Amino acid sequence: MYSGSEASDAEDRTSSLPDCPRCGEPVAFVTASGPTTASANPCGCSVSPGFCRDDHSNN
Repeated sequence: MYSGSEASDAEDRTSSLPDCPRCGEPVAFVTASGPTTASANPCGCSVSPGFCRDDHSNN
């Protein structure tokens, strides 16, 4: 259980994570199991391997 500033710090960390496109849960990381297969974690939903990648190729 968090209290005071610890609670707002925990909320800030959680809200900065991208949402899973399938279930809406926060995605901490994506595990690629092949060139076209990946799963979001901790929810386990199947997502595109490039789901969380920052694309800076346009800059």
